[in-house]
Amino acid sequence: MKEKTLNEQIQITTDNLTELEKEQADLPKRMSDAANDADSASLISLKHRANDIPVELLATQIRLERLYVQRDELRLPQLQAEVAKLAEPIEGMQKQINDLQREFNLASGAVASAGDDVRETKMAIAERKRTIEALLRDARNVKIAPTSLQMHGGR
Repeated sequence: MKEKTLNEQIQITTDNLTELEKEQADLPKRMSDAANDADSASLISLKHRANDIPVELLATQIRLERLYVQRDELRLPQLQAEVAKLAEPIEGMQKQINDLQREFNLASGAVASAGDDVRETKMAIAERKRTIEALLRDARNVKIAPTSLQMHGGR
């Protein structure tokens, strides 16, 4: 059965269900009116109807649910195909994301490594400057021994 036909049957069944619910809600008033009018034939007929309506309501609700199931079962292959179609680009995008994530991780690692190199080089420079300063201090304190020429009158 086509979805359009099912939708039409769903609408008709929904309308029938609404009418049955209205009729059931109106029964007490109709029975009261029949009792007030002393209309025993109507009272008997309404009493039978009061017994029949719950069964009809359940049957109509069951029919409506079955129609919904049929309609949804018809739609399911189309929806599944749509999911598959929409999922196709996601696989490619996921690969791109993974590739970009790898590139990002490599670049981040390179930046961190370069930062470590900068820190280590600055520390090495600072250490060498301290060594130079210590050597210069030591050089100021060095006593130069006179050479043999200075001792013997040379310039």
